[in-house]
Amino acid sequence: MNFLFPLFLAGVTAISLPIILHMIRRHTRKRVTFSSLMFLRTTVPRFKNRSRIENLPLLILRCIILCLLAFAFSRPFLTRPVEGNLIPVGRRTVLLIDTSASMRRAGIWTQTVSEARSVLENLEPIDRLCVISFDKNTNTLTGFEAWSEMEPDQRVPTIIGEISGLSPSWAPTNLGNALITAAEAIEDDEINDQQQFSQSRIVLISDLQQGSNIDALHTYEWPQETGLVVRLITTKGKTNAAMQLVTNRDYLFLSGRDEQQRIRITNSADATVEQFQLEWDDDPARAASKPVNVYVPPGHSIVTNVPGEPNSGAARKLILRGDDHNFDNTLYLAPNLDRHVNILYINNEDAKDPEQMLYYIRRAFQPTGALKFQVDSRRADDFLKESDILRADLIIVADSIDQEQIISLRPVIESGRTVLLAMKSTGAAGTIAALAGLDNLDCKEAEVDEYAMLGSIDFEHPLLSPFSEPRFADFTKIHFWKYRRINIENFPKARALARFDNGDPAMLEFPVGRGSLLVLTSGWHPSDSQLALSSKFVPLLYSLLEYNGVLNGQQSQYFVNDQIPVPKPRTTEPANIQIRRPDNSLIDLEPGQKVFSQTELPGIYTIESPSGNNIFAVNVTAQECLTAPLLLDDFEQLGIPLNSSPSVRAEQRQQAKLHSSSVDMENRQKLWRWLLIALLAVLIAETWLAGWLTRPAVLTQGEEQ
Repeated sequence: MNFLFPLFLAGVTAISLPIILHMIRRHTRKRVTFSSLMFLRTTVPRFKNRSRIENLPLLILRCIILCLLAFAFSRPFLTRPVEGNLIPVGRRTVLLIDTSASMRRAGIWTQTVSEARSVLENLEPIDRLCVISFDKNTNTLTGFEAWSEMEPDQRVPTIIGEISGLSPSWAPTNLGNALITAAEAIEDDEINDQQQFSQSRIVLISDLQQGSNIDALHTYEWPQETGLVVRLITTKGKTNAAMQLVTNRDYLFLSGRDEQQRIRITNSADATVEQFQLEWDDDPARAASKPVNVYVPPGHSIVTNVPGEPNSGAARKLILRGDDHNFDNTLYLAPNLDRHVNILYINNEDAKDPEQMLYYIRRAFQPTGALKFQVDSRRADDFLKESDILRADLIIVADSIDQEQIISLRPVIESGRTVLLAMKSTGAAGTIAALAGLDNLDCKEAEVDEYAMLGSIDFEHPLLSPFSEPRFADFTKIHFWKYRRINIENFPKARALARFDNGDPAMLEFPVGRGSLLVLTSGWHPSDSQLALSSKFVPLLYSLLEYNGVLNGQQSQYFVNDQIPVPKPRTTEPANIQIRRPDNSLIDLEPGQKVFSQTELPGIYTIESPSGNNIFAVNVTAQECLTAPLLLDDFEQLGIPLNSSPSVRAEQRQQAKLHSSSVDMENRQKLWRWLLIALLAVLIAETWLAGWLTRPAVLTQGEEQ
């Protein structure tokens, strides 16, 4: 038997009241008429304790009344087994394991595997499990469906074996994306599997380092039925110092080869060590160099020069010693090599004449920093050697050229390179049609009233995307005195990158094979426009170099998982380009591949191609070195319930369900009515017995009233 309101059973204690009353009640002595007392001996009266129970049947009835009253108020009912309650209810669990670079710290990974094993061993056979590892990306090791397809006795050993085979990577931590992936996995399983579960939870095993990216959670509505259980992994060593190269984004243009490189050394806030040493690796050439002592207080960072000689043109490896955790104590440095950029300009112009376009080309491409420009000019009727064409990083055609040069340039464009043609007259239409493979091109001189301006620009094109910011997007100050009107309605593949205010094309792109032909319908010399005198001219030419792949691969410092642009080959035939990784493995690139993304290892990489080798360094990201743990309040502020809250809610829901079932059973049985009937019967009996015991005594003969 159960009770709907068991607290009312405390009223049973009220039966002590009639017992006490029966024991302390005093009876009035009867007056007995007696003769004279003069013949009786005087004695001291003896008192007798009369605190004893009298009228036991009456006491029992009154106690029964109180008990029945308490039982009636507690609403008793008889429990009956319900078939639905016999179905076991399990939990949906996503085990989320951090495998980012910060998990390489001493002792962390052993704890991670141990915590994962503990979670797995506490699962019930009815539970459903999904195991996901994450760093910058997420990787599902075992999904809910795969878990259900396994034999129950083989599930835990199989998953433990998979987790034991994991190891931390060198990638950064995208915690926000991982949590969203885990929550969506639970939601998908709830849709696909209609079985009821008492709890949905995500068990996160991580060091929760502050460099974790949780930006995705700010715009995600977290499902309130899914809780987050955090198994925080900590380390004994508190000191973590890291090195990062202080790079100049514009080193191609602003820095020279002999610039002294600088590094930033950061120490953790809870560090117990503040004295470190900088030294090169075991290279015999630097064996004689002594370690350099650096002092970094806890929670601070300093910027210092790289010890030893400036940039020497060779890849180097710098080591920071004195730290508890060495996963981020190695800095790989690649040289900033000078790059010679060859510009081939084709037209009959004088380089010293300011009225000609070549004059401005030579002044736009001045040696700056690591870039060394060389402008070679050829006449429009000169024979172009294949070596001149292949050596050129950028080819500019001013107006029309002869047929032999067209035959030489067309394979170059088809191989994937970009050629710029600036129209000085309508005669260039034939050259454009021949290079682009068009039958004919309708072109005539445009009628310009005073001047024309650029009205619309396609900033989504890679060539013009650097000008998309509002401070760079204003081209209205450039006036065009003359331009050529080209009709491209019959050429659907042609793309207008810029148009004048009247809608005529100002810049066109014609796809040719894997490359493209860029056409300016106006020149930049003073008789045609003010383009060469504007602030947009030089950035536009540099953007053209980037679009042509000339500056690709010039950057020497990258981070793990960065995408590396691959330099375009200088041959008309697909070039065999290989990349040698730090583990000395070679990766062959596909023909036409533009980026290389297999940079999951820190170290020195080498791009090996027929045109030469390029070296670049890959290091651990700076954010991954911020190893202090995040505050759990940050997750609660994002609406994510933490720790035991999901189980508490599940228990509350279960209790509410049981209470509702109990109320339903009690309403059907209504045993309290029978208790009240019994109460009335006992009350009548108690009343009759009490009246009978307190009736007046019958006077005997001779007794006075």
